[in-house]
Amino acid sequence: METVDAERESLLNRIREHEPAVIDDDRKFHCAVCIPMIRTDTGYDILFEVRSGKIPAQPGDVCLPGGATEPGETPLQTAMRETCEELLLRPDQLIPVGPADVLREGDVVLRPYAALLSDYSGSFSRQEVAEVFRVPLDFFLTTEPEVYTFPMSYELPENFPFHRIVGGRDYAWRQTIHEALFYEYEGRTIWGFTARVMRAFAAMLTRRE
Repeated sequence: METVDAERESLLNRIREHEPAVIDDDRKFHCAVCIPMIRTDTGYDILFEVRSGKIPAQPGDVCLPGGATEPGETPLQTAMRETCEELLLRPDQLIPVGPADVLREGDVVLRPYAALLSDYSGSFSRQEVAEVFRVPLDFFLTTEPEVYTFPMSYELPENFPFHRIVGGRDYAWRQTIHEALFYEYEGRTIWGFTARVMRAFAAMLTRRE
C-alpha cells in the first residue's frame, strides 16, 4: 500500500511541478518581426517594406521585416537578424526596445519586437524587398483600420469518420470568425498580419498612456 501511495504522490508532484506548454506548439510555424522605429522631430516613424515580386510568399505585400525562427534562436534574435539582412544594416544600427503582443493565427505564431533604427540611409536587399517607406507612428495611434469579418470554414477530407461523431456531417462545428484589417496611408495598403500587429502595438501604447 505504501508503494501505491508513493506512486500516487509522485504523480501529483509531477502535475504540481509541470510548466504548462501550448499543445502542438512544436508543430506551428514560429516567426518574428521587427517594428523599426525611426526618431523624427515630432516623434517616431515606422519603417515598412514592400515584398519583392520575386519571392513566392505574398509578393508585393507591405510587411514588417522578419522571418522564421531558426533552431536554437530566440524570437528576438530572429527579428534582429532578419531585419539586418533585409535592410542591410549593421547590428549597432538596431537597438531592441521591447516585445509587442504575440499574434496566433492557425498554425502561425508571430512575435513582434519594437526596435530603434538609427543612421539609416534607405538600404535594402533587392532579393527580398522591392522598396521601403515610412509611416508616422501617430497615424496608427489616431487611425482605426477598416475591419472586414468572415467565417472560416472547415474543409474535411472525404474519408473523415463522420459516422463516429454525434450529428455526423451535420455536426455543429464551432464557427470561427476571422478579421481582415486594412490601413490606407498615402496610397499604400497595409493589411493582414502586419495591420493586426500595428493595431495591437498602437493599442498597447494607448493603454499605457
